[in-house]
Amino acid sequence: MTHDLSSESIYDHPLIAELYDTSENYTDDVELLRRLIGDSGPLDILECFSGTGRILVPLAGDGHRITGIEIAPSMAARASEKLERLGAKIVDRVTLKVRDVLDGGWGTGYDLLIIGANAFYELPSADAQAHCVEMARDALAPGGHLFIDNDDYKGNWGAGPFGRERVVFEGAGSDGAYGRWSMEGIRFDEAGAVLHSRRRWHTRSPDGHEHDVEYVSKKHPVSAGEVRVWLDQYGFETLHVFGDRHGTPHSVASERAIFWARKLD
Repeated sequence: MTHDLSSESIYDHPLIAELYDTSENYTDDVELLRRLIGDSGPLDILECFSGTGRILVPLAGDGHRITGIEIAPSMAARASEKLERLGAKIVDRVTLKVRDVLDGGWGTGYDLLIIGANAFYELPSADAQAHCVEMARDALAPGGHLFIDNDDYKGNWGAGPFGRERVVFEGAGSDGAYGRWSMEGIRFDEAGAVLHSRRRWHTRSPDGHEHDVEYVSKKHPVSAGEVRVWLDQYGFETLHVFGDRHGTPHSVASERAIFWARKLD
């Protein structure tokens, strides 16, 4: 049976959090952040879209004080479990907020704000993405830094393919349940550059019971040019733009656009 759920509901499943954690295990962006931070610190850091703590946990281990904002309770719970395994000293450095980043409540006075791992691609419009940059300005202390990491959209999504399901991740959880997360493009609105997709979450319990949920999402593929405009508009100085997580300078051929910017005093 298929149900229509909000994005908040479909992300809030322990097996999604577990499989996501298994599939999203790269660390090159964490190493890039460490190089950019250098000897500064300990810093007060905010990570938006903090997920299961892939970035947040190692930075807390480095001694920084971190607040994470994550919409799905199951994702935040998994991050909390990782922190607990590292001991009370590190747990005390971290605050996890379960809420939609677009609802605000980010706090103020941060030294560094992280919007990483293609997080802008979870947002439905350029206006929502620009609003995040505006809220980042308000949350950072004067001279604080902003890290934004996304694919650099080149303007080719209108060609499809549409109507073809793509598996994002799948596998068995620790309890033996099977899950498969997939997406299927429906259409692309050229006027607002918005992709409409059908997202599906299929599970099979250890006793063989199968269950399906789905919802239709909207996302705006963001370009490096758009992010540059928003940073200028909201009072940031762009210090570096990288084309990959190894720190290679960005070029027109780069598949990613990673910004390191400073809030002007």
